Amino acid sequence: MAENAHQSAAWVDIPVAAIDPVSTALLKNFLNENGFAYELSHRFFSVPIDEVERLEERVTTWAMRPALPPDPRVTYSLDETLRDLGEVVLLAISAAKANVAPNYAPAAGIDLTDHRDLGSTEP
Repeated sequence: MAENAHQSAAWVDIPVAAIDPVSTALLKNFLNENGFAYELSHRFFSVPIDEVERLEERVTTWAMRPALPPDPRVTYSLDETLRDLGEVVLLAISAAKANVAPNYAPAAGIDLTDHRDLGSTEP
């Protein structure tokens, strides 16, 4: 993506953490195979908002298939994994559509290691 387009594009942030290798690999493969531009951080996949309609359509086809009959031999199937991942993507799209303030930068995540007292006025 060109630098100017990168700076002016709004983004849909999909909260799939890099520490989840299965979901990360599945989503990365899906985005690459369908020609979506994206940014990847440790906690998010960020897709340009102008791709949101196509993303929603493709994810629905890819992940929201009729459930297969339960298989007692497995505790978690690929079908369930895809459905869960699809729900995460669709919820991120819904949140982006409902957001009143445009998101002009891909998400870098929230620093959860900052243990400052939230009630304190000191830095």
